Amino acid sequence: MTVSSRLALAMVVLVVVTSCVVSAFAYYFVAEAPPHGALTAIMSAALAGCAVAAVLAIAVAVGITNGLRKPPLGVAEVVDVHPGAEQAYQTLIDNEKMARAIIEGALDAFVQTDECCVILNWSPHAEALMGWTHEEAVGRSVEELVFPETQRAVHRQWVDRFLSEAAGEAVGGRYETPLLHKDGSEFFAEVSLTALRRNEGYIINAFVRDITAKRAAEEQLFQAQKMESVGQLTGGIAHDFNNMLTVITGTIEILAEGVKDDPALASIARMIDDAADRASQLTANLLAFARKQPLRPLETDVNALVEEVVQLLLPTLGRQIAIETALSDLAWPALVDRSQLSSALVNLAINARDAMPDGGRLLFRTGNFTRAEHDADIGGLGSGDYVVVEVHDTGAGIPAAMRDRIFEPFFSTKQLGSGTGLGLSMVFGFAKQSGGGIVVDSEEGKGACFRIYLPKADIELSELLPASDARPAGDGELRGGSETILCVEDDDVVRAHVVGRLESLGYTVIAAVNAAQALELIHAGTAFDLLFTDIVMPGAMNGRQLAQEAAKLRTPLRVLYTSGNTFGAFDLDGRPGEGVLLLAKPYRKAELARMVRLCLDRAIDHMGDPIPTPYSVLPDVERFLKENPPKRG
Repeated sequence: MTVSSRLALAMVVLVVVTSCVVSAFAYYFVAEAPPHGALTAIMSAALAGCAVAAVLAIAVAVGITNGLRKPPLGVAEVVDVHPGAEQAYQTLIDNEKMARAIIEGALDAFVQTDECCVILNWSPHAEALMGWTHEEAVGRSVEELVFPETQRAVHRQWVDRFLSEAAGEAVGGRYETPLLHKDGSEFFAEVSLTALRRNEGYIINAFVRDITAKRAAEEQLFQAQKMESVGQLTGGIAHDFNNMLTVITGTIEILAEGVKDDPALASIARMIDDAADRASQLTANLLAFARKQPLRPLETDVNALVEEVVQLLLPTLGRQIAIETALSDLAWPALVDRSQLSSALVNLAINARDAMPDGGRLLFRTGNFTRAEHDADIGGLGSGDYVVVEVHDTGAGIPAAMRDRIFEPFFSTKQLGSGTGLGLSMVFGFAKQSGGGIVVDSEEGKGACFRIYLPKADIELSELLPASDARPAGDGELRGGSETILCVEDDDVVRAHVVGRLESLGYTVIAAVNAAQALELIHAGTAFDLLFTDIVMPGAMNGRQLAQEAAKLRTPLRVLYTSGNTFGAFDLDGRPGEGVLLLAKPYRKAELARMVRLCLDRAIDHMGDPIPTPYSVLPDVERFLKENPPKRG
């Protein structure tokens, strides 16, 4: 019995005893009193009863106090244990408050269900994440509330397997799944579960985190890594294939010259030559996708270039395709390889035509775009200013399942034999290598919009002079010479072919199989007028590094590079740099002759750098005359 219970019982006993004593005294005095002294007797009885009751109350109080100081056997243990029980109860309350504070303060949403997935608890973060209030969620099935219909059976199976593995103690698990917001929008979530046994069932505690942005970033990174890997593979294939094509295109010229008097054999030689040209274009597209092609970026008026492309496309696409333009007068000049941009736009236009077999509308639009450092990612662009060229069509659109694959090499939605599958890959690689990017917006049945982002031209870069820009001889004949050329080429077949072609032009050729052998010849004092070197070679030194070491030993030094793939030997953006001459493989004898003669004839200073000539300022003159046309009259 507790202290409070005993005190209450003592008070009741005291009241009862006092009442009995007062009643007894009153009866005695009234019974013995004379007839006229009843009032006096009653008062005397009351006073006496009060005195006796007071004495009894004091005695009872003293007794109870002593009794409380020494509780009887069996009660002491109860009294000693009770303070601990109250403390344990308070600790339980504190722990519950702390757990609730942790759940409500957690960054993730908390959802508690029973083994049948009926919601028991729903945190404020769950309300914010999924839109349902606590009152709306509790008591409902979590599967029907937040899981898409296609995922409900999967979730039920996962929970059943998860609970079957629980052995009475808390177990945990984690998985990723799409979930639904109250408004019907879908997001991707990571769900972390723990199961606690309760009687014959389980309590399931789940923390839910929105990973939609994380998932998108991972997919984008995976796609970029995949494209980079494929690019490395295709670049390597293109390099080796270009070596073979160099020999094929060179020897077919010799054969064609030998059989020119035999029409049948001459026709066969032309067929082989045409096939070699198509193979060369194929490898060029592969290099474009791999971002390994040599670029010649110049300050370019994109509006003028688009207009030129449109004029080219008008007779090509046919009358059923209506071509329109929306060119911004405020569009900045872009720093881009003009021929590659033209090819990219033609590729996109051809794809648009194929997507509109019954005719449609093709729109070219230009504009400006600035991306700040913390803006949302667009096609992997860095921060800065970009010129945007858009190509819209009203064709069939691109299904969502194919949208992430359209830039992969050899992936095509066309019928077998209708294309190589390299058109969009080439555009993708060109845009990336130019320092920009390309994105596509499309819905099935609603056409497509490709946006090419190109870096704004702040300053004009020096020109790169590839083989296509070398000036042919005025009389149309190949020009040779008597100079000595140090030819460095690791491929035996290519080296033998090039040595033969150079010797046929009158040059003296010294051959080296790699950079190390070439340096030995230079150290030995071997005289030569031109270093003609492949860029990609086995060993510790590539062609670019060989030229740098050779320049330390001999100045001035004239260098002509050749390669089917530079593999990053020059700048990271694929630009060989000021004054660098590059002869891209495969090349024909005429291209070889022109580039060798150009390298030998151009003026250089004491360090081997080209001295500017009137031709080097021609683009500036052309641009000035375009911006400031002479006045008539």
